[in-house]
Amino acid sequence: MNYSTGEVVEIGDSVALEYGKTPGIVQVVIETPQQIEEWALDEPGIMVEAEPFGWVFWPASETYDPVIFVARKCT
Repeated sequence: MNYSTGEVVEIGDSVALEYGKTPGIVQVVIETPQQIEEWALDEPGIMVEAEPFGWVFWPASETYDPVIFVARKCT
């Protein structure tokens, strides 16, 4: 799965939601049919931990308000 800018989505990435207003961290990347079924979803996407919401599912199909890649987690 990739961000709209082309970078590959990775667990631990810093991102921004809500048109860049809300910071978050990617916790789970859901891509395979098995993962979609395990999470009881209809499509692929990512789970982002973002205060004050907790964990938020952001579908890969969301083009109106895409997740914005901010930085890669340093290892």
